[in-house]
Amino acid sequence: MVKEIITKLQEYFQDKNIVVAFSGGLDSTVLLEVARKVSQSVLPVIVKSTLVPAKDIKYAIDYLTNRKIKYKIVSVNPLNHPEVAENNPRRCYYCKTLIFQSIIKEIEKLDYDFIVEGSNVTDLSDYRPGLKAVNELGIRSPYLEMEITKEQIRQIASEMRLEVVKKPATTCLATRIPYGQQITESKLDAVEKAENIIQSLFGVSTLRLRAHDDIARIEVPVSIMNNFLDNDKRERLIKELKELGFHYITIDLEGYRQGSMNIPLPKAVIENE
Repeated sequence: MVKEIITKLQEYFQDKNIVVAFSGGLDSTVLLEVARKVSQSVLPVIVKSTLVPAKDIKYAIDYLTNRKIKYKIVSVNPLNHPEVAENNPRRCYYCKTLIFQSIIKEIEKLDYDFIVEGSNVTDLSDYRPGLKAVNELGIRSPYLEMEITKEQIRQIASEMRLEVVKKPATTCLATRIPYGQQITESKLDAVEKAENIIQSLFGVSTLRLRAHDDIARIEVPVSIMNNFLDNDKRERLIKELKELGFHYITIDLEGYRQGSMNIPLPKAVIENE
């Protein structure tokens, strides 16, 4: 089954000139590596944004540099655009529009057949207004077109022996701020630093710190919550997060879950997308 999916993806890319929106995550890495085997040319484009953790950008650059793969970097600051910074439920639509318009402008003089990005069928279970922007701009989503799930992508990565199969999923930092609260660089900086502190102290790779004003709501897998009861580490965590401006430090008892900030959205908002 996995080999059949790989074959279909190879046929999709066969002899084409491809541009890959590359984040260094599982989905875009599999697209890149499958395309590299059969395409006429492949150009990964990394988006350097205030909404992307610095370590994720570094990982993507290092991945390509270590493999001597030529790439482009497009720098974007979505917070310069009120539609994004005001953080209404359609934020992702406006942000994706800005990002892909920037990519298109960067490569407009190049010879390429199409741009691909890594949305997959599993993503459809969550609220994803950014997919509308992808469709409007003519960006291709091979996984969606072939109805490929996240688990199948992981299986492809295992079959191809790609190290990214072990990499935890990451998302843009804006997903840590509740809708309706203004997104600022200082808030994003505090969230990024706080998550790095948690990772350093507890060795946890899957986590989100949701910043509800001065409340830090930490989401980690339920299986490791007991680790946060270590007194020395707990006291250090409290101290360092308070220095970042969080007055209250909490652990979410439901644990880590994708898209938890979308839970309060009215059904009508989700259905309209």
